[in-house]
Amino acid sequence: MAAANGTDNQLRVEAFSRLHSDFPESSRVLRNVAWAEQRAGNADAAVKALNDYAEMGMTLDSNGPIYKAMASLGLLAKAPRLDRNRSATTNGSKVFSLPDPDLLVEDIAFDAKAGRYLLTSVRKNKIVSCDQSGHCRDVVTSTPDNPLDGMLAIHIDARRNVVWATSSGMPMEQGYRPERKGKSALLKFDLETFRLIKRYEPGDGKEHALGDMTVASNGDAYVSDGLSGDVYVVKHDNDKLTPLVPAGVFVSPQTPALNKSESILYVPDYAEGIAAIQLATGKIQWLRTTTPLALEGIDGLYWTETGLIATQNGTSPERVVRFHFRNESVLDSFKVIEANWPGLGDPTHGVLVGNVFYFIVNSGWDRIGDDESSFRPGTAPEIWKVQID
Repeated sequence: MAAANGTDNQLRVEAFSRLHSDFPESSRVLRNVAWAEQRAGNADAAVKALNDYAEMGMTLDSNGPIYKAMASLGLLAKAPRLDRNRSATTNGSKVFSLPDPDLLVEDIAFDAKAGRYLLTSVRKNKIVSCDQSGHCRDVVTSTPDNPLDGMLAIHIDARRNVVWATSSGMPMEQGYRPERKGKSALLKFDLETFRLIKRYEPGDGKEHALGDMTVASNGDAYVSDGLSGDVYVVKHDNDKLTPLVPAGVFVSPQTPALNKSESILYVPDYAEGIAAIQLATGKIQWLRTTTPLALEGIDGLYWTETGLIATQNGTSPERVVRFHFRNESVLDSFKVIEANWPGLGDPTHGVLVGNVFYFIVNSGWDRIGDDESSFRPGTAPEIWKVQID
């Protein structure tokens, strides 16, 4: 930051180049490398960084200072893919719209037995159940006996007739209670009655935002905390919220995904990329790439036989994308599934049902004001689906 805000152009280039060396899968860092090289008068190096950035599928804000500086020097003409990456891409189709435009929807799960979708509402502090036609009803709400904060993650463990969900105190909730800031909990409900079975809360005194999760076939629940950087597990045989990784490994971990054998937990970090945790040993390895790939800004992550599906709302453009495995620790290509079309908004999470991926578009997160509490009017969130080969 000191180099970025300083006046020494060469120091700025060295700082961002070093950051890129540490985080080669960060498109944002690579964009800033191009900016630093351009400011230092290194046009060829700036164009090289721009083309690598474009190869990740990224674009530049046409109203932003980097775009304007590059355009004024004629450098954008040497990276034509940047503008091509603005083209709309869609492979899915709409399933239904939610009835309330102000839910601020975060996550989705599918109850195969009942044929319904369960969705969490951050703003309305509740879980809603929707049928295939989009007829919805509240199934979990905040009450005086069981006050809830903004509802975030949701996952169904059908074998045990359980719904797991997370809740966190956030200013964008209606009826936000300032004393709940940094308070968060993992909640376990009965799938049929939605009776609260148990509440789990971190006991370390830090601020938390238990946000995303997945559940193994044996009932182990893995939960990431995007605020504290922790990743937790509730083992089926001890029923306690326990740290899975040492403090400081992650900055802002998001939706974890298990491989088929459930031996590896893939954890995307919003800033750092994707880590693979060997659950038998605890070894952590960051995924490598054989070609420029943008792995930051991932909110939702989902494992398939050939790769990982990701919802990226921290990249430009925001998108739903599929990364291809060369092996379990190396990614070698990507395919954009959804990007750049009106109504996509901020895609948040999805759920795989067989080989169909259902995902949330126009979630509402882009309607939150800078104060994090105001909420602009807008259209309702939608559920879309796409076939995964």
